[in-house]
Amino acid sequence: MLAAAKLRWVLAAFCASAGAVYFRAQRWRILLRPVAEVPLGPAFSTTAIGFAATSVLPLRLGELIRPALLARRVGFGVSAAVSSVVLERMFDMLFVILFFLVLSMVYTLPPDLRRTALLLGAGALVGLCVLLLIRLNRARTERVLESVLGWGPAAVGRAIRPLAAGFLDALGALESPAIVARVAAYSALLWSANALPYLFALLALDIHAPLIPAALASIVIVAAFVFIPQGPGFVGTWQAGCVLALDLFGVPRDQAVGYSLLTWVVQMLLNVGLGGFFVAREDLSLRQLMRTSETAAATAAEGPP
Repeated sequence: MLAAAKLRWVLAAFCASAGAVYFRAQRWRILLRPVAEVPLGPAFSTTAIGFAATSVLPLRLGELIRPALLARRVGFGVSAAVSSVVLERMFDMLFVILFFLVLSMVYTLPPDLRRTALLLGAGALVGLCVLLLIRLNRARTERVLESVLGWGPAAVGRAIRPLAAGFLDALGALESPAIVARVAAYSALLWSANALPYLFALLALDIHAPLIPAALASIVIVAAFVFIPQGPGFVGTWQAGCVLALDLFGVPRDQAVGYSLLTWVVQMLLNVGLGGFFVAREDLSLRQLMRTSETAAATAAEGPP
């Protein structure tokens, strides 16, 4: 079935996936603006390397490699970079759930799924509001932290203080309405670009299903399936998510399996190819990337240089 895929739509899927990496890098730069002025080049290359590492290493280690590499290259604390990734994930959750709610308006979905999405969306909003309150009450937060650290060993306090300071610095993005608006705009572009490969795969394989609802269902369910840390490449979970999504629209299982393989191959080839290009250009090795992930927490404790 994959051999019969229409090449122009497969190429379009690759282009859309590359665009998603660009939008993610731009959004990351904006989130980090309160901490450092990050050039697009390092943000794009480390984003590509991080997602390549996530594709080939277990437990989503790319999520640690990416901020550690960027912090080292640009020159700021790893804890601030890690905090920005936490904020990224919250915005990602909000927009995936938004896509789900849009889908539920145009296609009847099980009530339990809708309720779960609403709860998750509310949880993400509450999480962002709590982080904003922590940032707005930084002095009080630091006093509470000092009180807690006072009960523990001095070495633990010395390690946690700079980590907490970097985390609070990165939360400054939530204080700026302009930054939040730009992050929201890039999140909308990012998740639209993420959805397009699923839509183009339907066209490439000539699968008869409503394009936008099926693409939205695919990205929402696959995102939910691959969210938790797991084995390299999301093998199995990605395919199960696609099959489940297309089953909502009555697509035959053999077509759904072919669709799951095509979308997976496009994503993996783009991630590994683009990330591999930057790894080779910057003369990095897999061992160095693994060492970066293993030492990210220790490096974060050192605080900003």
